[in-house]
Amino acid sequence: MDFKEKIRSFMLDEFKEAGFTESIGNDDSLVDSSILDSLSILKLISFMDDEFDIFPEEGELSPDKIDTITQIAEYVGKKLNN
Repeated sequence: MDFKEKIRSFMLDEFKEAGFTESIGNDDSLVDSSILDSLSILKLISFMDDEFDIFPEEGELSPDKIDTITQIAEYVGKKLNN
């Protein structure tokens, strides 16, 4: 399972009530669709810590940098390669 699939699976479980469904594409805006807010970003950070052993530094996860599943997966890939 690649990063996008793991992130998508997490979001389907955790953000279903916020409107995350299978129909949301990897490049669809999570902010514009009101799926990502301050609480969901904290859940996402916790997921990345648990799943990938990544804990972002302050300012790394502004909404414009993690607005899509693709952007989140790219962030995870960069952090794991450093």
